[in-house]
Amino acid sequence: MKRFGKIILWVLMVLFAAAVLFAAVVAIKYYRVIHSGAKVELISGPAFEKAVDRELGGKSNAVITVFRLPWGVRPLAMNVQPAPGSQLVEPPVFLRRKRGWGSDLWESRILLQCYREGDIKPAPAQAVFSNKQTIDLQLPAMRVAAPTGIRDGQLELAGEMEIVRKKAGKKLLIWLFAGLLILAAIVLIVLKFMKREKTRLVPPWEKALTAIRDLAEKVRAGTAPPENSIARLTDIVREYMERRFRLRAERQTTAEFMNDLERGKGNLSERHRDFLREFLTAADLVKFAKVPADRSLFENAAGKAEELIRETTPAEAGKEAGK
Repeated sequence: MKRFGKIILWVLMVLFAAAVLFAAVVAIKYYRVIHSGAKVELISGPAFEKAVDRELGGKSNAVITVFRLPWGVRPLAMNVQPAPGSQLVEPPVFLRRKRGWGSDLWESRILLQCYREGDIKPAPAQAVFSNKQTIDLQLPAMRVAAPTGIRDGQLELAGEMEIVRKKAGKKLLIWLFAGLLILAAIVLIVLKFMKREKTRLVPPWEKALTAIRDLAEKVRAGTAPPENSIARLTDIVREYMERRFRLRAERQTTAEFMNDLERGKGNLSERHRDFLREFLTAADLVKFAKVPADRSLFENAAGKAEELIRETTPAEAGKEAGK
């Protein structure tokens, strides 16, 4: 019995030593990679996740781009300039698809929505990484058909796109049955320090005000047409209302959305409800009925949108949002 106990002890010691050695190898590899100057590689894309028919005002599949990032490098941003007739549903995101030895596979997901019939030209994009590397990309072209029907005689508000996120699988080699849990625990501890720090959660009012100001600067510079910017402005206001007051407007018409507010959802004042009704109705005409829009119309709408956001910002955060 004592001999058997010694054998078990020796096996555990060997397993522990192997785990420590493996952790040291990982640390050495990580150090060498981050000092090697390795660059980010474009693996595939940009391309649509799957082929679908696209309708005016409907939802589109994600545009996927896959990169290989060396250890120590993280994605910072995906800057996209949607082509005329299309717009971003939400900010692009990066997701880690698979871990590897010395590098990881990441994918960028870009959700686009079309509001104009016909051919949508390719759009430029740029991926930015923490090693100061940028990669210029081109989003694929689209062909958009007219909507198949209108519900209750009204156009539907653009809803949030459902993002299907695939979790990257993690597989570890099994060296010895008895040492599997010990080895896995040590590897996870090492990998924990390789993860990037969580960024500060930006409140909805701060995010909305920043987005409106950035959009206004593009309109003044002539790089964003007023009619496209009006459509984008409605998305910013809608997203703010949903996140600030926990409203859900996807697949709703303007009338349905306003009826929810009239029934007390969001606890908005009558003046704010009147502004939203006029603002969303006018924006629907520009966005879907192709009513002409000019810079003065956009400037007036943007100013009122900023006023609405500031007046509905929580009192404790009002000073910061007004900066």
